[in-house]
Formats: sequence, C-alpha cells, structure tokens
Amino acid sequence: MPKELGDSAFADAGIPMAFVAPSQERGGLGRILAANGAMAFFTGRTKQELGGLSFAELVHRDDVALFEDLIARLCRGEMETCSFEKRFEHADGHRTWGLITVARGHELTGDRQGALVVQVHDISERKHFVGQLEYFADHDPLTSLYNQRRFRIDVDRQLAYARRHGGGGAVLMLDLDNFKGVNDQYGHAAGDALIIAVAAALSGNSRETDLVARLGGDEFAVLLPESSLDEAHSHAEQLLRAIAAVVVEGAGLSITVAASCGVAGFQSDDGQCADDVLINADLALYQAKESGRGCVKVFTTDSGLHEKVTARLLWSERIRDALDHDGFALHAKPVIDLQTDAVAFYELVIRLRAPGGILIPPAVFLYTAERFGMAIDIDEWVTGRAITLLEEMDPEHPRALAVNLSGASLQGERFAQFLEAHLANATFPRELLIFELTESVAMANLERARQFGRVLRKLGCQLALDDFGAAFGSFFYLKHMPVDLLKIAGEYVRGLGTENDPADRLIIEAVVKLAKGLGTLVVAEFVGDQETRQDLLEMGVRLGQGAFLGPARDVLEIQSLQPHGAQPDPQMVTSPTEAGASGLVG
Repeated sequence: MPKELGDSAFADAGIPMAFVAPSQERGGLGRILAANGAMAFFTGRTKQELGGLSFAELVHRDDVALFEDLIARLCRGEMETCSFEKRFEHADGHRTWGLITVARGHELTGDRQGALVVQVHDISERKHFVGQLEYFADHDPLTSLYNQRRFRIDVDRQLAYARRHGGGGAVLMLDLDNFKGVNDQYGHAAGDALIIAVAAALSGNSRETDLVARLGGDEFAVLLPESSLDEAHSHAEQLLRAIAAVVVEGAGLSITVAASCGVAGFQSDDGQCADDVLINADLALYQAKESGRGCVKVFTTDSGLHEKVTARLLWSERIRDALDHDGFALHAKPVIDLQTDAVAFYELVIRLRAPGGILIPPAVFLYTAERFGMAIDIDEWVTGRAITLLEEMDPEHPRALAVNLSGASLQGERFAQFLEAHLANATFPRELLIFELTESVAMANLERARQFGRVLRKLGCQLALDDFGAAFGSFFYLKHMPVDLLKIAGEYVRGLGTENDPADRLIIEAVVKLAKGLGTLVVAEFVGDQETRQDLLEMGVRLGQGAFLGPARDVLEIQSLQPHGAQPDPQMVTSPTEAGASGLVG
C-alpha cells in the first residue's frame, strides 16, 4: 500500500489509533509517535498534544503496569497481537474504559519503524452495564440492601471463615407484623415506603461488620459475625425498637409497624451449613410469631422447636412425594382478549393435593420447596406437563400456555438443558410455550435472566415479564432482555378509579407506548370490573387477567386443553371465553 494511502486510512479511521514506540519502562508502551483524530477525541487532547507524550500518561496510574508482560512477549515476537482492558484518564478529568489491541507494525518505515500499532475501543458503556448487572444481581431493587441470594453466599462465607479460624456468629430473621394490612389499607406505595424506612432503620442500627439483607416481601435478615447468642438477642431487641420507631405517611395518616425476630447461632465446630442456620432462624421467627408477635426468640437445641423442624421436614417430604407420585394438580388461569372475550393463552398454576380432596395453593408450600432446593423440580414438573398438553392439543385450535419460573431455574444450566431435551422431538409451534419471570426474580438474577431469554429465543419459546413496573430498574433491564410479553404490576390496574388513578393511568399508558415501540404484548392483571376493563381498552391494553374475566380451573375441566380427539366429559363446564382463539399469542 502506498504510504499516502496508509497515512490517510490511519488519519481518517473512526477507531482511536496511535503508533507507539516500545519501551523498557513500566507498562511497555513508550512515546506516542503519531495519533489520529479519533484518539485525540477519545483522550480529550489534540493530535499535537499527543505527539511525543508517553502512552502511560493517558492511563490510570494503577493500570499502567497491567499486562506489560504481554507487550514484552509481543516485542520478542512470541505473539502477533495482544488485547487487554485499561482505564484512561480523559483530559477533562473523567475516566473511560478502553479495550486496547496492540500489534507489531511490520511494514512501518522512517521514524515509525519498529513502532507498535495501538487501537482502542471505548468500552465504558459495557463496563458501566456490567457493573450495574453485578449490583442488581446482589441487591434488592426496592431497598438497595443485599438480597436473599447474596445473603446466603455471605452466610456460607462466614461459616467457612469460622471453620478455618474459630469463632462463630448469629443470624437474625425479622418479619414485619401484619404488613399485609398496611398494603390493603393504605396501598402498595405506602407499603413500599414502610419497607424502605425499615431497611434504613436496620442499616442505621447495625455495625459496619454486620450484613443486612431483604429476603423478600416484608422479611429481612441480619448476619452478625463474631457475636454470641446473648449479644445477638440484645441486638435483635434493639432492632425491634428501631423498627417500632419508624413512621411513614400514607393516606394522610401516620403509619407504624412492629416486627418479630428469630435468632440462630453458629460455631466453628457445630457442622452447620448456611441452610441449617437459616432454617433454625426461620423456625425461631415462627415461634416468635406464635408467641404473640413483637418479640425475639432464640433457637436452641432444647427450645422445643424440634417439632417445628419435624413439621418443616414433613412438608418437604410431602412435596418430594408429590413430585415422585404425581401428587400435584395443574390449574389454568385464562388471559382474555379484552375486546373479543377470546382466550389468548392460559397461565398454569400448581396445586398440592392433600387428603380429603383439599388443594393447597403454591404460596403455602413453595417457600419450603425453595428452602429445601426443590423449586427447580416443581418448575420442571409444570413445564413437562405443559409440553405434554401442547403436544396433545388440537392443532386446529391451539392454546398457548404460560409457566411461572422460580429463580432457582435460572441458576446453572440444568433447567435450560431439561427444556432443550424435552422440546427436541416436540411438534407443536414453540411460540405456544411461554415462560413467566416476575420482575423481582429477573432483577435478582439479571444476567442469568438475560442468558435464559437468549435460550428461549433460540428454542422459539416466549418470555413474559410479570409484575412489570414494580421496581426502579424496570425500563433499564427491559432494554437488555428479549421479552415478548409484559404483565403490568397489578397495583397499577387496581389503582384505576381510585385516588391514585391519575398516576397509575400515566404509568399504564407509558408501558403500553413502550411495549408498542418494542413490539411487545401487554397484559393487565387483577382486572376486577367492567369499568376497569373498558379503561384498559381505551389505553391500548388488549389482554387482561383476573377472576372477573375468568377463574382458574383444573386443566382437566377445560375442553380446549384436552387431548385431540378426546371426548369431553358431559359434566364438564366450558367457559364462554373459550369461544374462538384470539391469535394474539402464538
């Protein structure tokens, strides 16, 4: 290539580039022989200012020596190129992240002979995004406290530290008393304000070495390293007093709340794992609730809680038995086209069969399932049944089915591999299988949720985001997740026609506009009456769900979910909303 053409390509390149002399000094990159306009813009300096400047002067001082071994190997001819990341100091004082690629300039002549060709890609946005992902993965979106996932990790770490170095500690499990009444009486906004204030009270009354977390809902936990049971009990009482002093405003009134607390200790030689400590603290909390609430109970081996341990284990055995012997029932909640009354798809929900024909809702047993590591087994059971239903469905009148997933199914590759294997020979259109993640689950596992979304996209299935709009990061991570459906958080739908109507209406309209721009469907949950239904239609919401539109029923009672060619039970009642598929989903 003629020298003039090479110089022109270098000068006009949109990528920051420079010819840099190799150096024996710290960092391995010496004097800048020439830089193009893009490099000048990236660093905030003119090309003239860059000429003759040491490359190390552009880089954060702590990063100068990083990867200098790669530069040395490059100069010795052991490699043709190398790449690494460093922070740059912009001329105006801010810092940027750059991916630096260095190559040997074989054909350079004149004063550039022997120089290294350096290219820099600005990766500041990616670094910022990764940092936010890491933050979201570890923190509760409402309170900014550590979440359940991170808390469990830190309890494990503290137990490992105690085993190596001796000592012990304690875990406090706290739960607000009658918090549901606050939400019901004052609304979810007031409830959120109270949760945030309680989080601040817990953090403000704990030591720097303590770890405060929100496990979910109105449940908090505190890890107390190097604390005796007596100290932990005293600290727990202090925290309950701090919570009782919290006051927030709601509906023009002052709202206060009390809490109960369970305490469990651990020592270096007691052989406990994180689950043991958390279950013990949870059982002590249960006893505090049963003892009249607003108090502290400590788990000890002679505290009489062994029956509770046995009861919890019996629940886990009941769940395991249901998994092994088909002891669950599957119900389906219709999602309705608000304009035509047709069923767009069904959301599947699981029930545990109990003696006497009683069906136990998931809220009762999922907590135990999660504690004992069986949530992913339940997800696989429901998914397997959904695939069977779709495979047997009348291909002329298909119905899409949605499966709710727990956070456990996002961890590791197990569920993705299960899904891929079970879909390998399936003949139904894959878009008829929808997976729902709640916003809180997606937020706590954001990077995993993104990866799972890509798996679903590859397999042809759809992803729905439930309770959308409930957390501050909603719009941020929607940008980075391949979502097909948004289910608006029910609190906004319930707010229509109340004093919160103007704000809730604006939020729903914003979600509809956003979804339309992204090509994403919107579902409104908790549609409770005809007026709400009409309001939603006027705002552009086409799909709705709620008991007013159609209750959940056993899948065996829904004609359109029966195997193709099966004769329906003459006693079977078919919902009028099944007349005609909407074609909106699938």
